[in-house]
Amino acid sequence: MNRIDRLSAIMVQLQSKKRIPLVEIEDRFEIGRRTVFRDIRALIEAGVPIGGDAAQGYFIVEGYHLPPVVFDKQEAAALLLGGKLLAPRSDKKTVQAFEEALMKIKAVLRYSDKDYLQTLEEKVSVLQRNSANHDDFQDQFFPDVQQAVAEHLVVDMEYFSNYNETVSNRQVAPLGLIYYNDNWHLIGYCFLREQIRDFRTTRIRNLELTPRTFDPKDYPNYDDFIEEQRSRFVLEEVTVELHSSIIKYIVDSKYQYGFVSEIKKGEWSEMKFMIPDPYYFARWMMMYGKYGRIVAPSSLKKIAKTLSQEIFDQYQ
Repeated sequence: MNRIDRLSAIMVQLQSKKRIPLVEIEDRFEIGRRTVFRDIRALIEAGVPIGGDAAQGYFIVEGYHLPPVVFDKQEAAALLLGGKLLAPRSDKKTVQAFEEALMKIKAVLRYSDKDYLQTLEEKVSVLQRNSANHDDFQDQFFPDVQQAVAEHLVVDMEYFSNYNETVSNRQVAPLGLIYYNDNWHLIGYCFLREQIRDFRTTRIRNLELTPRTFDPKDYPNYDDFIEEQRSRFVLEEVTVELHSSIIKYIVDSKYQYGFVSEIKKGEWSEMKFMIPDPYYFARWMMMYGKYGRIVAPSSLKKIAKTLSQEIFDQYQ
């Protein structure tokens, strides 16, 4: 990126938030601190009203507006692909809002770039299996959940517990949203349980925003909670062998189970996987009967033996 493009990009970045830390500019453009200082000075000399300093970060004085931002076809295409991936993983209102934003972006593209984007839009699809996890409740309350997180609003909600199949009333201070296991989860302080809890958004049966606000700084253990959740996804390497007669049936599905590598050994293929859940993987392997065998670790073999014995006992 030449300096003129970088200066323009820095101006856009400075208007993206109230204040931009120096390190964010360094990291984004992979430049040193002195280069940042020179670029900021050049923008100020060009008449851009920039405030702040290296310690507190920089900002553009409120009221100053950049000329309309023009997207090139690669940037617009990246947003299009993001929307395609977003659609099966979010609520209808969020998807609709994204489509409206993309429409505005298309409106300012060059004619040649519009044709490029239209062709790409028609030819790109995201296929996903129908899942019982997604229901109308997520569509109904997810926008309110986002608002509560952004504006630090306490919410009153009715939450369905899958564990005991009961609905309970909860008052929650929403601290953040995370996405895992094909679902959005609201992480918040539950006043009923008096601790930070994980609420899957599809299990919220009713939700109301209250005028009561909270300060996220009052819950410093939020980051610890997220790290604890992340530690649950530590991956374990496993090695299996699958017969050549079934390889063609798992060409695509093997990636859903953490496929890493394959070595062909005659009629068998040795495959390595990185897995988060050994029970889930063992059940998948058992689908292939005598045409699949677990090589390592021994703990996974024990799980497969236990599951096999349960099936055997079931049909005694």
